[in-house]
Amino acid sequence: MNIKAIALASVIGLSVPAIADISLNSHSASAMPTDFVRPTGAFMDNSENWVVWLKLDEFGNYTYEALSRRTGGSLTLKNASITRNNKRYTYTFRNGSHKYIIAHRPKDPSIIRLTVVNPQGDVILNHLMQKVGNDWDV
Repeated sequence: MNIKAIALASVIGLSVPAIADISLNSHSASAMPTDFVRPTGAFMDNSENWVVWLKLDEFGNYTYEALSRRTGGSLTLKNASITRNNKRYTYTFRNGSHKYIIAHRPKDPSIIRLTVVNPQGDVILNHLMQKVGNDWDV
């Protein structure tokens, strides 16, 4: 029995699961799309009733969080579908049958348009929002 061969096979056999885990991990930062720039930070409408926070984590997860400053109601959504044309990117978050659509022009990073569409296809909210910061203390 060749002890060196058994030891080498054991080491290789133990390292294969670790290598597979690293290469197949869906949370690796290299999986994040790099062909577009998503707006991030805190955005507020002119009435200052609505605040929207858009966050992008190190794994490429994009999150929409909104707060009604008037009622205190809040909403958190994830997993936006992304579309684009020559001038703008559109990020559509879903809450049941409602769509929360963020339209963004990379040439104007401090402005987004928030459109909310109900299940019947009616626009129930359409606001331009200005970036007011990068953190939660808005």
